[in-house]
Formats: sequence, structure tokens, C-alpha cells
Amino acid sequence: MLQNDAVRTLQYDSEIRVAQQPSPSESRVYDSHISITSQPRPEAPRIPLPVPIATVTGSRTFIPLSGYDCLADLPSVHIEQTFELNDGKYKTNHIQIVFNIPFPSAALTAVSSENRYVVRSPLGDAIFAASESSTEKNRLVWGAGRPFQMHLLDKTHQEALVFRKKLALGSLCCQPKSLEIWIPPGNVLGRVVQSPTFMQPEFFIEDESTGQPVFCVEGPANSGFCCFCLPRECYFKIHSGGNMRASIDHKWLASKSQYTTNIYFSDAKLTAKERALILGSAFLLEYLYFQTRF
Repeated sequence: MLQNDAVRTLQYDSEIRVAQQPSPSESRVYDSHISITSQPRPEAPRIPLPVPIATVTGSRTFIPLSGYDCLADLPSVHIEQTFELNDGKYKTNHIQIVFNIPFPSAALTAVSSENRYVVRSPLGDAIFAASESSTEKNRLVWGAGRPFQMHLLDKTHQEALVFRKKLALGSLCCQPKSLEIWIPPGNVLGRVVQSPTFMQPEFFIEDESTGQPVFCVEGPANSGFCCFCLPRECYFKIHSGGNMRASIDHKWLASKSQYTTNIYFSDAKLTAKERALILGSAFLLEYLYFQTRF
């Protein structure tokens, strides 16, 4: 990890300094048991601190840490659903190995299971491992409209975000759907609430601190009353104050033979908190319109 590499480099740098011996040309300040009258001043320049690996965007340098702060400065993120060989065998180790090896690119089993996702950067690096927590009864009865908690773990294996969705029947489009975005240990960042419209999907992203909508998410126009009329490849735009801030699309990725949900941050000034709220809206859209495993 980046933090561990920086720590190891700092430790190596410290060992070099300790191992350095005084230059023969330096005068000895004291010899035997006498009082120290001055401190030694080596002529060699001080070894500079190592420069940690960082993500540089424009004039701003950001060192990725833990939590949702790693979303800052990213131009886009990509959500990929992962599938397991066995419904129960690899669930325990899924989060542990998600950052090290790739997963199968196609569904290998139709057995009902809790969904797993990987959130990747534009370079393909795993940012979060997302793991759904729901009951087998809810998955069987309510399908994609089931209530669940989605836990997002960062590279330090610490919980960075939690998405909580309440029960919402997909067949009733007039019933508002919502999803809450939480951060440990129990603080709400905001929520995504569906607007009761009939001609096109519309959602509002609300900030918990103000209780006011900060973004509007609009789907394709003339999509009809039915919630399942959206095509598999779909585009949503996110705006506020008449300005385009981000976009979400669901496209087929030929290189991995699967659909991915992609978020593009049009506004580079978006904060990490705002990006986390937009990420939560993408997961809600994934379940409402594109989720096919029940």
C-alpha cells in the first residue's frame, strides 16, 4: 500500500542517516571527559525526505489515504460486479483478495447470493470492495427491490462507506426509493431520494447537514411509466444550478464481457463528500434498473 511504502522509505532513510560516519576533515569538539562547547555541523547536505507516490492533478497533489478521501481528484470511477464460483465458499475471503487478483468476468452460478462489487479507478486499481448484506428471504421475495446494507472497504480493509436501502418494490414506480450514505462510526453523509415522476427517472441527492438537495439525477427522457423500460445501456446526467457536475452510464465492457456502471466527474471541484454521495446514487440505480440476479 502507498502508506506502507512511504513508511518503509522513511525508515530506510533514517537507517542511512544513522549509519553515516563523521567526515575525517571535521574537527572533534571534545575528547575524553570534558564539557561540550558546540554541536557538530557536518558540511554534507541533509538527505532530503523521500517523495511519496501521489496522484497529481493540475496544481494540486493528493496522497491517497483511507476512507472516501481516495475519491478526491479522480476523473471517474467504475463499478464492476463480481461473481463467485460457489455461493458460500469464498464469501469470507472475498474482501481479502479483491485487491490482489482479478475475478471471473461472467456469472458462473445462478444461485441466489449477496452481490459483490469492485469500485475501480480509471487505471483499473481497486479503490473499494463493496459487499452486500441482506437476508436470503428478502432476496427471494423482493428481488432487486430488497432492503440491504452495502459495505465498502478501502485498501486498508477498513470500512469507508455504508449504503443502506429500505424496501422498495420495483413494480410500483410511484413508490419513492431511497438510499442513505453513512460513514463509520454512524454518521449520515446524505441520501438519494427518488422523485415521483412518470416520464423519466429523476432522483435528488440530499446533504444531511443542510437537508437540502445538492444534485439532481436525470435519466433518459420518455422512458415511460414502467421502471423496467430502460435499456441495458443507459445514461444519467447529474447537475445542480443548471450546471453539469457528473454523469453515470451503464455500458457493456467488451474486454471483460460484462456490464459496468461508470461515473464521470465533469466538475473537478467536487469534494470527496460529494463524490461519495454520487457513488451512492450509482449503486441505487444499479439495483433499480440493471440488477438481474435475484
